[in-house]
Amino acid sequence: MTSLSERTPDTFTNNYRVLKLIGQGGYGKVWLSARLSDNKLFAAKMVPDSRCRRKSWCMDREVYLPDEVILWEGLDHPNIIKLEEVFSEQGSWIFVMEYLAGFTDLFTLSELHGTLSESEATGVLRQITDVCWYLMEEEVDHRDIKDENILYNSVTQQIKLIDFGSASFLEIDQRYHSLQGTEVYNPPELYNGGSYDPISGIVWSIGCLAFVLVNGDIPFNNKTEVMEFKQLTWFNDGMSPIYKDFVERCMQRVEILRIDFFKLRLHPLLRGKGFRSGS
Repeated sequence: MTSLSERTPDTFTNNYRVLKLIGQGGYGKVWLSARLSDNKLFAAKMVPDSRCRRKSWCMDREVYLPDEVILWEGLDHPNIIKLEEVFSEQGSWIFVMEYLAGFTDLFTLSELHGTLSESEATGVLRQITDVCWYLMEEEVDHRDIKDENILYNSVTQQIKLIDFGSASFLEIDQRYHSLQGTEVYNPPELYNGGSYDPISGIVWSIGCLAFVLVNGDIPFNNKTEVMEFKQLTWFNDGMSPIYKDFVERCMQRVEILRIDFFKLRLHPLLRGKGFRSGS
């Protein structure tokens, strides 16, 4: 159950002790913190209220909350980071979430230790596809699937999806008309036609992720390359036909030719089945 400091005398400062900085970005900073009542460790993400531009009215609490909180707090999936408590104080929102020792985001992991093997990458893709399916059922779209937003445990190979700051409510038959999330992970039809289908956009971002995991770099460096669909350095020489097919089906330039998400879940790469080119 989440709590808000406006509704209770409890505050983050009175309940947690900040230990050290463990992450930061455009959203704010993440601090390793200990709960005073039992000394249990948590990660506390502190975001200035000025950066929480999208808010919705919460009737239960009678206060405007960041959409990130509303969309995130009700989720319950083994591959999604758990939100424990929420505080609002001194002009910032503080999201207290589970702390996962032994997990590193995939971007940092690649920088430190190189790319994943195809087998490891496939394990990540199976999990993230399952997470996206769950989110669709919960009518939530993360809208920023990328290596930086996925924590990974190299021993167990489990992932945890983090950062719902770009998330949106998912509605039937809607189309997005604005950029959300990371520019180079958005599909070309957004830039060339002004809109895109949310589900097809998820497929595109999964294709980008699949590429990054085994290549160590994004397929496109900027919005212009996405628009022009430049493919000068798409695949490394060692990529298997089944893995390459998965990426290509996800990243079709023409939206209607892109693989459907429901069919994507049945792709031989994710199901561990044999593969014939063109099948």
